[in-house]
This record gives sequence, structure tokens and C-alpha cells, in this order.
Amino acid sequence: MAQFYKELKELRESQEISLEEIQDRTKINFKYLEAIEQGDFKILPVPYLRLFLRAYAEEIGGDSKRALEQMDSFLGTTRVKIQTNQISKDEPSDDSPNSGLDKGVFSESNQKLRQDLIKGGVLLIVFIFAILIFRKIFDEESAAMVTGTGPVIQQRVSPLSESDLIKNYIELQSSEELLSVTPPYFVKLITRDQTAFSFTNETSIPENKVLQANYEYDLGAFVDPSKLLFSSTNGLTIFINGTEIQGITNYNYPIQLTIKPNPPSLVVQRYKPLQ
Repeated sequence: MAQFYKELKELRESQEISLEEIQDRTKINFKYLEAIEQGDFKILPVPYLRLFLRAYAEEIGGDSKRALEQMDSFLGTTRVKIQTNQISKDEPSDDSPNSGLDKGVFSESNQKLRQDLIKGGVLLIVFIFAILIFRKIFDEESAAMVTGTGPVIQQRVSPLSESDLIKNYIELQSSEELLSVTPPYFVKLITRDQTAFSFTNETSIPENKVLQANYEYDLGAFVDPSKLLFSSTNGLTIFINGTEIQGITNYNYPIQLTIKPNPPSLVVQRYKPLQ
């Protein structure tokens, strides 16, 4: 004699009813319907299992009461009823599978989901607030540094213009040397301290930029005579086509570099403040 859950499956198939259709009508998860047909009754607590089995049996035109009795016999369980209200001890009062689902497994799951969403939202707000605080503390234009006497605010560094250079500084020294590289030129800047520069040539848009400490920056390739004006070269290393330019690092005042293509050469002009 076939076990009762196999008989239920055979009845469903003879009625040409799919599990998907039952799932759509009863809202019972597909995996629970499959478990019922396979006799896997450990997947759910008995009260919910009874609700699902009753709904399943009714959808396929079976005898739901007999199916429940067969399941009790198969599992070796006995329904103990409370006489005051005639409600079974192991069965919810509402026979609707959706009602038991809402009040049991799914309601607990939804409550946990809401709690997780609330916790996640709070953590996200804290995270965003922390980012805003750190960005304010370590703003590019007023980065903090620590000395032996405690934290101080680093002086703001900004690019110099030609007019600022002429107005506030005087040329101290100028030198020119031939370059061992040929255009197009590729300039790489590596900083240890904060600095700023402006870049100009005849064919491209002038570029002004502040470089933070411990930063690498590459200028686009160029072939025309070009000028690089630095506010200072403290902690700055400059490479032209992979060759390091010597003798210009760690100067406290502006330095202007003029890079020429023909013949390939570099003019270095050092400035000092007007007295």
C-alpha cells in the first residue's frame, strides 16, 4: 500500500494540477509543497505542517481530514484538545494556512527583517556622518599635521600665477641645461609634502592644481615650450620622460621650470620674496 503522501501526489497529477498553481492559490512556498509530497515532515513544526497539508489536500480535491489523520498516524502524533475552547493544543485556532503563516514563521521573519533594516539604516547614517567629519578634519586646503608641540593647522597652499610671482617675488637665480630626452615630454610629480603648481603652454588650457602629501601626478604629453610654476619644491621629486631632475628639491620659495623642445632643454628659475 502506497504511503499517503504518495497517494496525494498521484491524485494531484491525475487532476493535472501543478505545484506552481497550488503555490499561487495558497501562497504556500513551493519547497514546503514538495516536502509534503516527499514525506519530509521535519521541515516545519507540526501546527504549520497541518495547515499546509489541509490546504494542499483541498486544492487537489482530496479528503483533508483523512489526510491529517494519516499524517498523525505516520508521525505517531496525537492531537490533544483543550475542552474549554475545543482548540487543538498543537494546532492554531485559524484553519487558514495564510493566517498561521502570517502569525508564525512569516511574521517572525518579517519582524527580524524590519529590525535588520533599522539597524542597517542606523549604521549607514553613522558611517556617512563619520565620513563627513573626517573629510572636514582632513580637508585638502587645511590638512592637519603633528609636531613635537602638538597638532597645528598647515598653512594653506595654492597655485601661483605669473602676476603673483611678479608682484611678490624677485628672481634669485636662473640656469639652463640640455635635456637627454626628446619630446613628446611626459612629466611625473611625486610629493612628500603638500605643494601647488600651475602649468601653461601655447596650445593647452592652463592647469592649476594642489598636490597633497604622498601623491603622484602625471601631466599629459606635450611637445610645445611649457612652463611649470611651483609654490615650493619641499619634498617634491620631478621626472621628465622617466629621468629625475636634480637640484631643485626642497626649495622653500617658488621655482619656475621652462621646458623647451628645440633644442631639448630645461630652464630653472628660483625666486625669493620681496624684502
